Amino acid sequence: MKKRERAVCTRAKLVLAAARHFDQHGYDGTTLDSICREANVTLGAVTFHFRSKAALASAVVEEGTGELRGLGAAGPATGRPLHELTSVVLRVATALQTTALTRAAVRLVEEGHGCSGWPGDFRAQVLRLAEEAAATGDLAADVRPATAVHVVLHVMEGVAANARRAAPRGGPPVADVEEIWYAVLGGLAADAP
Repeated sequence: MKKRERAVCTRAKLVLAAARHFDQHGYDGTTLDSICREANVTLGAVTFHFRSKAALASAVVEEGTGELRGLGAAGPATGRPLHELTSVVLRVATALQTTALTRAAVRLVEEGHGCSGWPGDFRAQVLRLAEEAAATGDLAADVRPATAVHVVLHVMEGVAANARRAAPRGGPPVADVEEIWYAVLGGLAADAP
């Protein structure tokens, strides 16, 4: 393997090992030594690629939010904003359940490392769809779009926390996110789907 290929592979191993640790222990609970052990590299390899733990955390946030942007990418407008919201929520929830990188990015952002607010423009997209649902009369009259955003973000935080608890046991998260989401949607929608 050429030097450049090895360097790319080592960097990727470091980002994934860091993501697993940041996901489980947060920024303050993660050490560079623990990341080195998991990635099976020396501290010198870490500092070659990242000048600090903060730089490594930034790489995790950048890659994780990139995944979220791809998941949240709006498809063609259907004129049914709550259906579009359901699609985005379920895609992001699946990523939070299955990908430590995505969960780590969200956790790091929540802890104040990286962009402010929910990463990957997810919050803005949810707000846009909730506002469209309110304008079309699909959002329940007594639910403000900002309230719908808070509800969605709380559901996503719960999904991430549940998956984080399940990850060390090696099992899948126990919650049926789709069932939970449709229960929540019933409270948001003017006419439950």
